[in-house]
Amino acid sequence: MRQFLIIGMIALMQIAQAETICDAKIALADARLNLMMMVMSTDNVEQKFLKKEIDKASLTLENELNNLLKDQNKSNDTQVMIFKKTWATFKYTRENGIIPAIRAGNNNKAFKIAIGIQSKRMRIMNNIIKTLDGDNCN
Repeated sequence: MRQFLIIGMIALMQIAQAETICDAKIALADARLNLMMMVMSTDNVEQKFLKKEIDKASLTLENELNNLLKDQNKSNDTQVMIFKKTWATFKYTRENGIIPAIRAGNNNKAFKIAIGIQSKRMRIMNNIIKTLDGDNCN
C-alpha cells in the first residue's frame, strides 16, 4: 500500500511540473505575441492595452519559473536558471529597447530588435521548454 502511495505522489508531482512548464510555455508565447502586435501597432490606445497584456503574461511566466524551481525535481534547476537568465535579458531589451522605440514612433527599429537578437533568445527559451517536456502540453 505504501508503494502505491509513493508512486501516486511521484505521478502527481510530474503532472504538477508538466502543468507548470505548459503554463510557462503559454505565458512566454502570449508575451511574445503581444509584443509583436505592439511592434506593428501605431495606435497609442492599442499599444497601452498590449503592454498590459505583455506585463500580465510576463508575471505569469515568472511565477511559473519560480514554481519550477520549488518543485521536487531538482535535476531541472540548471535549465530553469538558464531560462531565467535569458528571460531577464529578453525582458530588459524589451523594456529598454523595443518599447521605447515603439513609443517614440520608431516601429522599424523595434521590429529589427524583435526579429534579431530577441528571436535568438526566444529560440533558447523554447529549446529549454522542449527539454523540460514542454512539447507534451495539451
